[in-house]
Amino acid sequence: MVFTRKADDTLASLVKQIDQVVADNQDQNMASFVKFLGSDADAFKIAVREFGTNHNVENVALVVPVVHENGPDNMKIDPRAEVTVVVYKDKIVAANHAFADGELDKTRIATILADAKSTLE
Repeated sequence: MVFTRKADDTLASLVKQIDQVVADNQDQNMASFVKFLGSDADAFKIAVREFGTNHNVENVALVVPVVHENGPDNMKIDPRAEVTVVVYKDKIVAANHAFADGELDKTRIATILADAKSTLE
């Protein structure tokens, strides 16, 4: 699961790659979603639709949650994190990554994908 405050090209790269991993592993019930967080839910709803269409996201749910400011309290999303990625299997967290503005890059995306794929073993 991904929580984000920004829909940029780096996020698009991450989501497209997660989308492919989910597509390749649907037989193992792999799934994912991206929750867009922020103060203006209405603006995000429009941006999320455009993001999904522009980047051909097919296997990852793109959501503006009801609790859209900082996500659900039980998730304890760091309000300073621009992107938070939680990888889990059977309700057990396998990895948790939080990135400040500009920290998400190709190397970190590769680590996230490796963590996700490790849950398939």
